[in-house]
Amino acid sequence: MEEPGKGAIPPGALAGLKVIDMASLYAAPLAATIMADFGADVLKIEPPEGDLFRDSKMWPLVARGKRCLALDLRSEEGIDRLKVLAAQADVLVENYPAAVLERRGIGWEVLSAVNPRLVMLSVSCFGGTGPYRGRPGSGTIGEGFGGLTFLTGTEDGPPMLPSVALGDAVGAMSAVIGTLSALYWRDRSGRGQQVDASLYEPILQIVAHAAQRWEPGRSPERCGSRLPGVLRNVYRTSDERYVAISASTARHAADLLALAGGQGDDQDACVAAWIATVPQAALMEQLVARRIPVTPVNSLDDMLADPHMRARGSLIHVADEALGDLALAAPAPRLSETPGRIGDVNPPLGTDADAALERWAGS
Repeated sequence: MEEPGKGAIPPGALAGLKVIDMASLYAAPLAATIMADFGADVLKIEPPEGDLFRDSKMWPLVARGKRCLALDLRSEEGIDRLKVLAAQADVLVENYPAAVLERRGIGWEVLSAVNPRLVMLSVSCFGGTGPYRGRPGSGTIGEGFGGLTFLTGTEDGPPMLPSVALGDAVGAMSAVIGTLSALYWRDRSGRGQQVDASLYEPILQIVAHAAQRWEPGRSPERCGSRLPGVLRNVYRTSDERYVAISASTARHAADLLALAGGQGDDQDACVAAWIATVPQAALMEQLVARRIPVTPVNSLDDMLADPHMRARGSLIHVADEALGDLALAAPAPRLSETPGRIGDVNPPLGTDADAALERWAGS
């Protein structure tokens, strides 16, 4: 496969890695999608009626670059076929309740006996141990349980959830880190292992900064867009647009205040009053010239038009005949020799299990 003027596309960094994705919803399938972006051969198992996100704009996020196979994991035949696949796989991604897997005879103990080199990525909200291990959950529940929701919002307002599925995306990236770590250890030991990836524990890494303000009995509170000790906020410009600024060093803060023309008791208010008199483009020019960290607060349309994002291909506009217009984030981080790439955004559902198994074995 070639791109015009670029010659052959190099194989992905994970080329040759065989991954079974038997998960549903967002976080766990997204972990498998990230592996597919970097070249893994991912076989997505769907129920006979198709994945619940099929035909929606969520589908490219959970299925792009994968091969899809209808397999009824509620039937003895489907379970037997899964075991045949697992015997040849490197990674199996799942987010079933552990009790369901055990009841169907496809839990970790069974599959690891079938394939001792298998890495089984098990994604759940609360993890596989502890008193809450059987509770249902999602990235949103992980955000609330992990403290992020409590810390999000204005000082005098209620806790808030972000307008995106942050917990699912962060959880997926954490799950991939765990999976690649397990594969590295397998290459040295010859043994696979189970990766227990919760969705709330990656959130703890996000709130760790706030935990530095913690004292027993005095949990850190919401502070809007500010951070204690840092001149940081979202500011409105004179042309009714917004910028985000984080003057995180003494030099940044001093230069910003000098531009704002004041050293009042409320430094944030001084900066806000000055920015309210300057158009966004002119403000950006001044702050960038002084190397003060600043960005326009971009909408999706802003990002698609931004020259830097266009030059790096950070967002990809895809017009799919069935799904319509899509804006997809390019695989990140960037690898100099084996960069990730977006695969087929709307893979069809295969129904010939024997042919799929043959292709899987020969890939």
